[in-house]
Amino acid sequence: MKPKFNAVSNIRLTLFLFSRNPKGNPRGYMLFLVVSLLITLSGLLVAYAILAKVNNISAKGTATGNSGFYGAEGALNMRVEELRDVFLSDRNPSGTSPSSLNQCLQQTSMGTGDFRCKVASFASPDKNTANIMAYSYVVPKNGGVAIQGTVPPGETFQGLNMLETRYDISSVTAKQNANPEEVIAMTEMTVKSRQIPMFQFAAFYLNDLEILPGPNMTLNGPVHTNGSLFLGANNVLAITGQVTVGRDLFNRRKNDNSTYPDGRVRIANSAGTLRNLLQGGTGSTTQTTAAMTPANVNATWGSQVQLAVEALSIPTISSLGAGGNYAQQADINFVYAPEKTGVNVPGIGTTVIPFNVTATKRDALGVGTATPLTNAQLASLRQPVLATGAAVTAGVCTPATPPILTPILTLTQTGDVLDALRRAILSQTTPVPFSAMGSALSTPLRNSMQPLLSSIPAAQQTLILASSPNQIAALAGGCFISAPIQHPNIPTIYTNGVSFINNRERSPGNNFRAMSLMQINIESLTVWNFQGRYLNDTGTGLVSANQLLFATATADAAAPANSFQRLGLAGSDTSSNGLVFHATVSAGATPNPNTNASPYGFALVGGQQLPGLAETTNNFDPTGLTFVSDQAVYMVGDYNITNWQPASVLADSLNVLSSRCINNNGQIAKASGTGCGGNAFDTTINSAFLSGTDITNSTETPGYNGGLENYPRFHENWGTLNYTGSFVSTGTPEKVTGRWSNQLYGAPTRNWSYETRFNNAKNLPPLSPRFVFLKQEGFSRKFDQ
Repeated sequence: MKPKFNAVSNIRLTLFLFSRNPKGNPRGYMLFLVVSLLITLSGLLVAYAILAKVNNISAKGTATGNSGFYGAEGALNMRVEELRDVFLSDRNPSGTSPSSLNQCLQQTSMGTGDFRCKVASFASPDKNTANIMAYSYVVPKNGGVAIQGTVPPGETFQGLNMLETRYDISSVTAKQNANPEEVIAMTEMTVKSRQIPMFQFAAFYLNDLEILPGPNMTLNGPVHTNGSLFLGANNVLAITGQVTVGRDLFNRRKNDNSTYPDGRVRIANSAGTLRNLLQGGTGSTTQTTAAMTPANVNATWGSQVQLAVEALSIPTISSLGAGGNYAQQADINFVYAPEKTGVNVPGIGTTVIPFNVTATKRDALGVGTATPLTNAQLASLRQPVLATGAAVTAGVCTPATPPILTPILTLTQTGDVLDALRRAILSQTTPVPFSAMGSALSTPLRNSMQPLLSSIPAAQQTLILASSPNQIAALAGGCFISAPIQHPNIPTIYTNGVSFINNRERSPGNNFRAMSLMQINIESLTVWNFQGRYLNDTGTGLVSANQLLFATATADAAAPANSFQRLGLAGSDTSSNGLVFHATVSAGATPNPNTNASPYGFALVGGQQLPGLAETTNNFDPTGLTFVSDQAVYMVGDYNITNWQPASVLADSLNVLSSRCINNNGQIAKASGTGCGGNAFDTTINSAFLSGTDITNSTETPGYNGGLENYPRFHENWGTLNYTGSFVSTGTPEKVTGRWSNQLYGAPTRNWSYETRFNNAKNLPPLSPRFVFLKQEGFSRKFDQ
């Protein structure tokens, strides 16, 4: 302050001298005036220099303060993104927070896990001073427990179920090696993390979404895309749920800019009234390729249609792979391994079993021990299964007419005969065709059975050995169902095994791609788990497979008649809200399964009834089944139509086939061309879908991607496909990237609808994927603490 005082004194002195009378001594006065002026100017220059120095110091301090604030704010944002990443990895943040700010600054108690104190360093704006350090930590509210709730009206994703967790994030900055009280800036933020299941949308796309149906189509659930939304229709497309769009909304095709007349596309406002997209979005009925005007959209639909919504972070296709969360939390893991060579199994001999299965029976908290199935158990899974008792009551097969035996066999003798038949089938080195169950015993089966029938009179042996396996099974009211797992024969994999000629996923230079498909029969797997048999370690006896794959629930008398749940065959697993099956291909397979031209996939058959639990008066929280694969999945026939349960299929790409494509051996089979030997049978599917889809006019898939109406990949001449569920696209396929324009099929009549039962959180499928929507609730900042 002294420099400022002296400068002011000099100014006052100058004013005083100017006030003197100059007439007494003009020369002296002039000299004195010049000297006085010099002194005054000198004082001003000194004052200016000092003020400039003070201003420079102040500017550096301000720069340091600003940098400290921006550093603290940046640290907050980093911690927010880390929380988002944790949720996307399908786990909740965990750990302990530092008990105080000083402990974080002094590095005496850092905390642990996702909430611990973290330190970041960045350069100070003053090069002569130490770097600026940013310290941040997280404090979960309510103990980090997520609260089930519903997104409030008027907000983005209104009305959807969510799990909401609140967190306080604190960040401070200080110069490196400063004392704890020498804080530059402090910031605090409260965020709400909302995890929202993606299966609550009729359609949810990571990239541009196109909905351009031919026949009338109504979507009665929310629609979201991180990209742009292209809508059109040859007749009428009506959308009744909230529409959220990351970019722009169009009333045209994306690939050729074709436009549509007013009234073809209608979207409901908050009152439920359908408003025409073109007029409501532009204020005019003139067709246009331009995007809908945001102001018009807002005036017409309000919060019901929202544009420029923040892009959402969602799981990627790669998360479906062997190292991903779904594989780690699965109850059953299937690995197709065509490179496997022959192994010696007691009672069978040398045989090739080109797959592995691991079962993890979990408790309610999801904890369990992974148990790989033995070679004898794997060998049993590839043979037809004898269903008796409750399984037959469930309607999995119909018993044939048994051979007429006189006298009638005793129960013990009948049991011996059935066990002899089981052992004969299980001892074969290759899978016994399912079609053989309806024909007289083949020579290998007859030769295997005969030594085991010593307790049966010779005349009865002759009658039994002349019968078919199904006739013999009928002696106990039983019948055979096809194998739980079928696979291409090795090494001639396309001769008699599971094969599918795909005229869409074309190989370079060819008009088709021959797919090597491992087939999983859900119905047969459920029955095998309940009453299957496999050879013991010596190969001379049978061991029950009861509950080897999953524990079964107590029979529920309130479940529908003859259902798995009512008969005690359904799984009791409630971890992750039900059963999760994961399927992948061994990394050692040749050709390589981890390319964009993988020839592998999984066929999912026998899914009319799933092995989970539906809601009944005895069971208020249904479970269900989620099937996951990082390869192509082919769904064949009706799915989840008996005893409805929460269900989903997650895959690299998803194909839908009718049961026309199942041959008399119970195997999926299709030659080159359209269809599987006839028009497709009408099919009903009740399941959510998550898979990759093509992108129109992209480098990966030039041309049109087929739109939402071709989300499932078709291969037949269709009649009607009844579908109730949810369509989620998480990007382009990584393993199967065939173009939509190359396919051979006849489009189905699409009787499609959003599964409104998913609006209730308890009805969501096991491990339903969620996107994370972080909402800032509060922010405060202080300088120069």
